[in-house]
This record gives sequence, C-alpha cells and structure tokens, in this order.
Amino acid sequence: MYMQTKILLVSILLISINVLLLDDKNVFGQTANNETTSHMLNNMITNSLNFSKPVYQAYSGTFLETKNLTSDTPIISQDHAIEKAVMKNVGNVTNDMTFINTHLPEGIIQSAAHGTITAEDGESIDWISSDIGIINDQGELFNGIVQFEITNSSSFSFLSNATGFDKQTPDIKRTIWLIEK
Repeated sequence: MYMQTKILLVSILLISINVLLLDDKNVFGQTANNETTSHMLNNMITNSLNFSKPVYQAYSGTFLETKNLTSDTPIISQDHAIEKAVMKNVGNVTNDMTFINTHLPEGIIQSAAHGTITAEDGESIDWISSDIGIINDQGELFNGIVQFEITNSSSFSFLSNATGFDKQTPDIKRTIWLIEK
C-alpha cells in the first residue's frame, strides 16, 4: 500500500509538471506589455536541470519477463528488467526494475515503476518513477520523474530523497538528471 501511494504521488507530480510547463509555454509565448512583466521574466531561473551532467547513464539492458495483468482494454502489463549503468560518484551499478504499464490508445504507455540500484560494493538505493512514452519500430521513447528513497548508504547519500527527470530514446539509453532544489 505504501508503494502504491508513492507511485500515485509521483504520477500526480508528473502530471502537475506537465501542466505547469504548458502554462509556462503560454506565458513565454506572450509579448511583455509592461516593464514589470519584462523584469520578472528576465530574473526567472528557468533551468533547474543541468543536461550536461546526468547522474545516471545506462549502457545496456535486458528484459527478463513480461506478463499481462489484464486481458481487457486498456491492457496492463508487468515488465521486469535489469539495466547496467554508470552513476555519478558511484561508478558501475545494476538497476533491477519492475514496470506496471498501462497501454493507452495510439500506442501511448503510462508506466509506474520501482526498483533498486546496487553498486559494486553492495550498497543500494530504492526508487519509484512515473513515466509516459511510446514503443514503436525505432524503439522506446519515454520521459518521467524519478523519486529516490531516503537511504543510509554512504555511496548513494547524495541521492537520498532526491527527485530526478529521466529520459530514454531509441538512440540513448535511460538517462537521469537530478532536479536541483
């Protein structure tokens, strides 16, 4: 129940961010008619992600199991995968992941996931995420929000209770950037 609540909260967060981004697009698309509005836009911090410094970069992945949880539409499936990655301040890691995917019309997939990232020294950190994307002939294209659990691990202490943005494209394996607070 605790994990379902957290996944629901991350899903709500992802939807809220999308709504805010759409609102920001409307704000930035308008011409500033007065000096106050122009001054406010010039002083805004507009990028809390450093795209040149991901915290996690996958380099290989293997799907271990896929099973359908429903037979009616929308189809809900569960996928289990292992990913190998390089993580900032840690080095090589293994990410054991489980996804619950809801297959929506037009090939869209909404995914709630959880997993454990383990370093070579055996230390680990748990995470949950909410993603949306598609799988087509070119591969997977997903974007989402990752919430790292609170940890006592010295290797992963910099991620304790941190939030990140994840992206996966056909050309680039899963990449995670931290959202700076």
